[in-house]
Amino acid sequence: MGETGPQINALLAATAWNMKKMMELLKQKIIFLFYKIQIMLFSNPVFKNKLNSGFC
Repeated sequence: MGETGPQINALLAATAWNMKKMMELLKQKIIFLFYKIQIMLFSNPVFKNKLNSGFC
């Protein structure tokens, strides 16, 4: 392979590192989104009344 093998390896390693960082950031954003949705649902007075009344 000569000189191109190590260059391709370095490029793929850097790409994998960047992809890992992007996936970690995406995971944090998704967790934060679900957290915010839970807060919105459970802080809603209508939803609280439904919880207390048993949905029926």
